[in-house]
Amino acid sequence: MTKINSNPNVSIIIVNYKVASLIIDCVNSIKEKTKKVSYEIIVVDNNSQDGSVSMLKENLGNRILLIEADKNLGFGKANNLGARHAKGDYLFLLNPDTILINDAISILYDYLKTHEAVGVVGGNLYDENGMNAVPSFSKEFDSIASEKESSTYIGILKGRLNRNKNQKQRDDFNYTDQPITVSYIFGADMMMPREVFDQVHGFDEDFFMYAEEAELQWRISRLGYRIVNCPEAKIIHLEGRSTREQDTFSGKQFSMRMNGKMLFFDKVYGQGSAEKFYRYRKRRYQRQLFIAKLRNNKTVIRQFEHMIQLADSVYSEYTENNRKK
Repeated sequence: MTKINSNPNVSIIIVNYKVASLIIDCVNSIKEKTKKVSYEIIVVDNNSQDGSVSMLKENLGNRILLIEADKNLGFGKANNLGARHAKGDYLFLLNPDTILINDAISILYDYLKTHEAVGVVGGNLYDENGMNAVPSFSKEFDSIASEKESSTYIGILKGRLNRNKNQKQRDDFNYTDQPITVSYIFGADMMMPREVFDQVHGFDEDFFMYAEEAELQWRISRLGYRIVNCPEAKIIHLEGRSTREQDTFSGKQFSMRMNGKMLFFDKVYGQGSAEKFYRYRKRRYQRQLFIAKLRNNKTVIRQFEHMIQLADSVYSEYTENNRKK
């Protein structure tokens, strides 16, 4: 039986913002599935102010260490805060909208223990039915070259064809039974040695949300560590539940993603790269808008018009904030 003790193998860190019910399900799955390693669970509440804290205390009691932030720190800062309280030699950063399908934590832990050249490992992610693949990693970091290509009409067509492929053709999921090296694991399930996390000083706290996990793993990979997907570890990711995403377009989420991407480009590729990203991304939206107008798709027309407006606004705010620094 798994022991939850004061000297754990793995410290599991989960960030909460108004999704306590999801965390309860996530923690229950950890207790049910994790058999071969000792662990602690650290939940950082990002000042939810919605009854989350009392709900977590009532339902999880002494099964978690609950840290209450005095404001919404975002994803990276909150994980850094949780890591400062962690006792394990390995950190497992887990989204609240996840449910373990198998003993994924032990599988990832064993992989890291036997592969010292690996800096980060994550599993395969599935939809709420536990059957269909969902994005689990990226084989390449976003780059100025990839943004330029995606902004062409051929690139737009390729993107549309990729989205229409059946599940067994997507390139962000491992359909084999063998681990593969990737560029970065998506933020839903990242395990790494505490030593590696400390070596790169954790997440860059200039980020609030989005692209921070890619930037973190960029720095880890620059030190020579491999980033690996281990498909034996299987986890349900209820995508978007933790950020209140809906099927409809979210302007707030879009703006946060744009800001995170621009910051990533400047951090990774040098000052001025955010402008290049913005201009290529805006060009893509303008061309997609042109296609929508040719098809007289009024709903899509309105969406791309809105996206272009938001991209301009985010870029203006981003450059203004940089001038103030």
